[in-house]
Amino acid sequence: MARTKQTAGRTTSGYAKPAQLSGRKRHRSSSTENLTSRSSSPLSSCPPSPELQLTTISKESNTFCYLCHDGGRTFICSNIACPRIVCDVCINVPESIATRLGNQEISFKCPACHEKEERATHSKPMPYFAFTQVVQGKSVPACSTPTFVKGVCERASKSQVRGGPILIVHFVCMGLNTRGGIPRLLNAALEEYYTEDTLRYLEVVFDFGTRCKLRHWQAEAQRLATTIGEDTFQQKIFFISVHSEVTRGDLFAGKDEGGDDVAVLPKEFMDYLFAGRLQLLVNGATLFMLSCGPLVAFPQSICSFKEALLELRPAYTIAFGATRFIGAVIKSFIVAFGSRVVIQGHDLGEVFTDLLNVSVELPMHTDAYLFQVEEQMASGAPNPSSSASNIKGMRYSWYHTHRRPWGCPLPMSCPKCGSIRSWSPSKQGEDTSGAPGRISTCQSPACGFQIFSHQPRSYQVIKLKVGEGMGWIKQAGI
Repeated sequence: MARTKQTAGRTTSGYAKPAQLSGRKRHRSSSTENLTSRSSSPLSSCPPSPELQLTTISKESNTFCYLCHDGGRTFICSNIACPRIVCDVCINVPESIATRLGNQEISFKCPACHEKEERATHSKPMPYFAFTQVVQGKSVPACSTPTFVKGVCERASKSQVRGGPILIVHFVCMGLNTRGGIPRLLNAALEEYYTEDTLRYLEVVFDFGTRCKLRHWQAEAQRLATTIGEDTFQQKIFFISVHSEVTRGDLFAGKDEGGDDVAVLPKEFMDYLFAGRLQLLVNGATLFMLSCGPLVAFPQSICSFKEALLELRPAYTIAFGATRFIGAVIKSFIVAFGSRVVIQGHDLGEVFTDLLNVSVELPMHTDAYLFQVEEQMASGAPNPSSSASNIKGMRYSWYHTHRRPWGCPLPMSCPKCGSIRSWSPSKQGEDTSGAPGRISTCQSPACGFQIFSHQPRSYQVIKLKVGEGMGWIKQAGI
C-alpha cells in the first residue's frame, strides 16, 4: 500500500592543581599505543488535507519532504530501509492512481531509491515510475506514464529530513560564561524542523571539585538521567564546555574547599561527569569537546581521553587544538552540522571536511580532531555480539603556502626584523638532517630570515576545488 501521512507544514585554558576525588591512585601513561576494549512546525504553511488518510507506520519516517523540506500531504517510501517522504507538490500524482492510493497492492518508491537502484545496477537513466503494483508475482508500474518530479532537489541525493526525536545536552563547568553559546545556536537552527516534543535541549552546570561535591553530582546525574527518561532518541548530541590544564591537558572538575581550580585526568573526568545511567545515553551519540588544545596536545591526556571514549562509546567525538580556543569560530561549522548531519542524515565522518570548508574563521584558528569508535569482530567470534572496539583518531590541519605551510602557522612578525606578514610563499626544502618540509623566507630588505616547517610523516592532502596552495591535511593515528 502506498502509505501517506499529513504533516504541518565561548572557553580558555588555565592552571589547576591535580585532584584525587574518588581515592583512586592517579596513574599517568606516557604511551600512545592503540587502545582496545573487551506535529506542528513553523516550516509548513500548508493546511491539513482531508484527501488522504493518515496510516499507522511501522518504521521511523521523516517529517518533511526531502526535496522541498516542507510538509503537507506526503507519500512514504515503501522501501523498509528508506525513511524518506515526498509531498504532492514535488511529485505529480496521476488522476488514474489518486483514487487507488489506499489500496494494499499499490507501493510508492521515492526518487532517491530509484536513483540508488540505477547506481547499483550500473544502468543508464531510466523512466521513473513512482507507483507500482504486483501482478502475477511481478512488480509493474501502476500507471502507463512515468511519474514527473516537479520538485528540485538542492541537496545531495543521500539527503533526507529526519523527524527526531533529538536530544541536546550542554554540560558547563561552574564559572564559565556560555551566553550565546554554540549549543544554543544549534538548538535554534533545529527549531524550525522540530517541535517541543521532538527537540529537547538541556543545559547543566557541574562542579565536582571536592569529594562532597562529587557525591552531590552523582546524585544529580541520576536525577538528570531520570528526567531525560528512556533512550528513544534518533540523535543524541552532547556538548562539554570545560577548561583544560595548560601543562598536562587535564580537565577542570571545579573548585576545591579553598575556591581554587582543580583538574583530573580526562578518563576520570568523563567517569565523574557521566555518572550512573548517564553513561548509557552517550552510547552512539555525537560528543563536542568545547575545550582548549591542551586536551589533545599531550600524549598522556590523549591516551586517557581515548580510554574514556572506548568506555562511553559515542559514535563520533569532535575536539579542537587551539591553545586558546574561541567557540565563536565554529558557528558556521555547527550550523552546517545541524543541517547536513542532524536534519539531512549524512554520516559525520563522510561530510566532516565539507563542514570544515564552510567554516570561515575556523581554519586559521584551530586544528580539528575527529575520534570515531569502531566496532570490530573478534577473531573466531561465533556471533556478531562478540566484538571489540578501537578508536580511530584523525587530525585536520589547514595549510596555506603563505601562512600555514604543512599546517604550521607562521608568526605574524618576523622574529629577526619585526616586519609584519612578510613571508614568501613557501618552497620545498630540507632541514640540516635532510628531513623534508617547506621553507618560508622573510621578504623584508636585508633580512632573509627563514622558518622551516616539517612535512608530516603520514598524511593525506585534501585540496579545495577553488583556490591554489590551500586545503586540509588529514593525519590518521592520533
